[in-house]
Amino acid sequence: MLKLLIVDDEIYVLRAMRKSIDFAALGFDEVHQAMGAKEAMSILQTQAIDLIICDIEMPGMNGLDLIEWVNEHTPEVETIFLTGHAEFAYAKRAVQLGSFEYLLKPVKPEELTATIQLAIDKIEKDRAAAGLLETSKKYQTLWELQKAVVVERFWQNLLSGRIVPGEENMRAVNLPIHPHSQILPILLSIEQWHKEFSLRDEDTLEYAIRNAAAELLLGDYAGGIIKDENGILFALVYETSGRLPDPAALAEACRAFADACNRYFYCTVSCYIGHMVPIHSLTEVVHRLIELEQENLSSPLSVQQLRQPALQGNRNKTPLSIPWSDWVVLFESGNKAELLKRLNQLFAEMQEAQADTESASALYHALTYMMYHVAHKNGLSVKEWSGLRERSGELAAIRSIPQLKAWAEKLIDTGSRYLDNQRNECSLIIEKTKMYIKANLKDVTREKAANYIYLNSAYLSRIFKRETGQSLIDFIIQAKMDRAKILLTESNLKIVDVCEEIGYENYSHFGQAFKKKVGISPLEYRKRFQSLDIT
Repeated sequence: MLKLLIVDDEIYVLRAMRKSIDFAALGFDEVHQAMGAKEAMSILQTQAIDLIICDIEMPGMNGLDLIEWVNEHTPEVETIFLTGHAEFAYAKRAVQLGSFEYLLKPVKPEELTATIQLAIDKIEKDRAAAGLLETSKKYQTLWELQKAVVVERFWQNLLSGRIVPGEENMRAVNLPIHPHSQILPILLSIEQWHKEFSLRDEDTLEYAIRNAAAELLLGDYAGGIIKDENGILFALVYETSGRLPDPAALAEACRAFADACNRYFYCTVSCYIGHMVPIHSLTEVVHRLIELEQENLSSPLSVQQLRQPALQGNRNKTPLSIPWSDWVVLFESGNKAELLKRLNQLFAEMQEAQADTESASALYHALTYMMYHVAHKNGLSVKEWSGLRERSGELAAIRSIPQLKAWAEKLIDTGSRYLDNQRNECSLIIEKTKMYIKANLKDVTREKAANYIYLNSAYLSRIFKRETGQSLIDFIIQAKMDRAKILLTESNLKIVDVCEEIGYENYSHFGQAFKKKVGISPLEYRKRFQSLDIT
């Protein structure tokens, strides 16, 4: 037994819908109608409604507010929005409210019928699921809600060096891989937003982008879409049952994904494709992808593949268990003397134990990962750090313990000095960026600011957010509004000229942005704060 509620403030829409759709044939025993939100709320309080077909623009409380109320009181009710307004804000809010579908008027009866049937299918599936034991359902739901978070945390911990890959911790998060499996990482870089969005809007769109990446990039391969601790998105493709992705097909999937982001999610996205590596080598490849992104200054909407280094011996063994996390803390905090002291102790132990080449290689990679990790965390490039960019450097460094010791000391000394210099330079970059923005408010964009200081725009945005706590886009908007407030109160410029002066071509857009930041309209602000006599 199904009950339907149709909400629309236009009586002819209600009549046309009831005339053109055979609701009884679809399985509805009762069809209720309301010409406004209040009438709909009254019906919902007395009837067990299963599906609502709802308009958005209505006098008084609109359809979005009604469904928000419905979600609070009867969250099991499904909703189909039927509206004549193709506004992104409406569609975004509808998604946030969990609506089943969002259709634009006029809609063909067969399209609406098909959508209703899909909603009924979902309702029936939900009812069938409700028949399971309550305890089983409760814990299954909790696990499904937390699974993605738990898996993402696992990869964050692994990439940061807090854990090493092992059967036990992989089994704990239910990953379909083992410690010797291979992983292919793809860095997903949001290079440019085509519209001005708040952080909440960007988060909503990023959620959609992650879902699109899972569908288009992973396809039927096992894997996941994760965000690392610095906010960078990665697609991880797992090797399962010896099945490896085809590089050409993967590149084509990346192009399709980038095109979808450009068309539907208001952004330009670049994909940087790594290669299959054992899990213990994933950190190094991830950081090499980050460097590839940093160096891409002029090719947005691109798909680039990381060049695979020549094989150097057997890399399928798990590295030695070394206090990697302690080394990271010592190096990042500038305690070079203590780090070298601990390394010398380890070198002495290796010399006494007559360590083999495999152990030397493990130590070599541990120090390499340490450098990449600290550089990544601080938004820096390691391309100038001696010993990291030369792919043949390992063979020379691990020929003997003394040679490895000399290489490590040089690496740490060079890295420490470079880290100090680059931290100071990073602060200068932020200040230079701010000055450029304030001097070029009329036509400034995130991309122009990045080009001015010769950095990739996505990379600049990350270090700007890390250093200031504010996104680069928010800073640009705030700078524009601050300038607008000065012009409104200290000049005789017409408001439309103020709008043009700070780079807004659309007055309505400027008014909305100003009110969102300041709390009142530009005209109200001028009336309230201007000391000049404007006629």
